[in-house]
Parts: sequence; C-alpha cells; structure tokens
Amino acid sequence: MRLVYGERTDPGRVRPSNQDAYLFEPLSVPGGGALLAVADGMGGYDGGEVASRLAIQTLRAYVPPRVEAWVREGSVGEGLVEAIHEANHAILQEQMARAELAHMGTTVTAVVVMGPRLYVGHVGDSKAFLVGPREARQITSDHNVPGELLQSGHLTREEAANHPQRHVLTRALGVRPDLPVEQRELEWAVGDLLLLCTDGLSNLVALEEIREAALRLEPDALAEWLVNLANRRGGYDNITVLAARWEG
Repeated sequence: MRLVYGERTDPGRVRPSNQDAYLFEPLSVPGGGALLAVADGMGGYDGGEVASRLAIQTLRAYVPPRVEAWVREGSVGEGLVEAIHEANHAILQEQMARAELAHMGTTVTAVVVMGPRLYVGHVGDSKAFLVGPREARQITSDHNVPGELLQSGHLTREEAANHPQRHVLTRALGVRPDLPVEQRELEWAVGDLLLLCTDGLSNLVALEEIREAALRLEPDALAEWLVNLANRRGGYDNITVLAARWEG
C-alpha cells in the first residue's frame, strides 16, 4: 500500500496560541502502515499545550517499537488503547509535579493504519472521518454532553450539532486514572480517505463539504483548503487536519 498524506495546523484567527498537536508516523508492518493522531489541549495557555504535546509524544514513543509484536499477537487495537492509557498516565504525573498544570487535559484521536484495516483509539471530541467516493461518515463518537445524548437517542444529529453544551467534554486525558477509551476496528478500500481533525475544523465545516473537497483534491491540498475555509468562517479555535488516502 501507499499512503498519500497531508497535514496542516493553524492557531486560527482568535486564539493567541495553538494548543493542538498531531502525529503522522510510518510503521514497519506487513503491507505498510502508519500511526496518525490529533490532540486538542485544554486547561489554559500553558496547560493545553503541554497536555496535547505529552499525549502525542507518548504515542510516538510507545507505539512504533511495539507494533510488530502486537501484529504477531493479534492485539493491535488493544495495544493502541494501552498507548492512550500511557499518555493519560504521563499527563496525570505532570499534573502532580507542576501545580500550575493541575487542570490541564486533552482529547486524542489515534488511528493505526495497517493495509486494509484501521485500528481506532479515541477520547474526547476530536474526530475521525472515513470518506469514500459515495459517502462520508464519522467513525468516532463525540465524548461531550450532546454526543452522549445523541448516542442514547435523546437528540438528533442536528440538535447535537447546535447544543449549547457541545463544548463540555465527558471524557478527556488528564481527568481520571481509569480512563475509558473508545476502540474500533474497521476496513477501508483503495481510494478512500481517512481524515482526522480537531473541533476547530468540524465546528465550522460540514462533513458533506469535506467529502466534496476530497473528491477533487489530493490530501495535502485538501488539508490546506479545509484550514483556510475554517479561517474564512471565523477561525474561532485552533484548527488541525490530517488527511491520508490509500493508493494501491
């Protein structure tokens, strides 16, 4: 397989700093693969930046040396969840060491790409989308107040998108040691596009707009176009986009 990849991150037009962090790391696995991740920090100017950076640094250090063993054991998905727990532990340890960072935290959305299979580990309201020629779908849940109500059937998707508590997270790294991590395994096809983003993009750009742009743009140009579009619409938050297409 060959992954064609693009990324962009931008502070937006309102925030003084960029508390997002991201990762694209090629992996030595059968058929080729990579680790993709985005993290959206919270907890003040320093805290959010430290938390998201710690999450990404931990994933980069933890996953590549272990992934071949996970493949042999058939435990790639469980291994990715383990890596996210390690990132959570690193953030909690940093909170204990530095009192001024006691309230920091971060989302994380991570995907191990391995040939036709995707292994997803996810906490928070950053998002992963899978875009094909005929449809686009979100492959992560939103761990926020309206997201939980949507999952339980108490809100429609349209109501959830405009809910006044959509910025209130129900899960994040750095909040509790027994962190529940969403885990998924699914397949994608040659030509499909995997897109990870923070909510600085998804709050301003609709999924159908992403799909239409993905049909005409290569991943690098797509990432740039989406970030520019979010900024044109106000850029109220930091914006990070990772896009990878599987080419045969």
